[in-house]
Amino acid sequence: MNRRSASLLVLLGALLGVAAPFLLPSVVWAQTSRAAPRKEVPPPPPAPPPAPAYEYTFVKRESPDEDLVELQRLGGEGWRVVSTVVVDGSTRRYVLMRDRRAGPASH
Repeated sequence: MNRRSASLLVLLGALLGVAAPFLLPSVVWAQTSRAAPRKEVPPPPPAPPPAPAYEYTFVKRESPDEDLVELQRLGGEGWRVVSTVVVDGSTRRYVLMRDRRAGPASH
């Protein structure tokens, strides 16, 4: 085989390779449709909830009647008594806590 024949065969092979999808579309489609089926990717897990945040305040104890009125009002705002504290041996205070709100603390 001479050089000219070999060059023509290489050129013919290249042309057939480029033209094959247009000449044999059913064969090409059959080969591409056999691709592995897509696996569904599960959605990512939900983000964990934010850690709870609390705000604190205190109320100086005055008298049982005044304390009751004030604690009921604060309880309606979401505050709850978590402790009582004695300051300087005589002054008593209620320590209150509630979930942190978006706005500034009222006390």
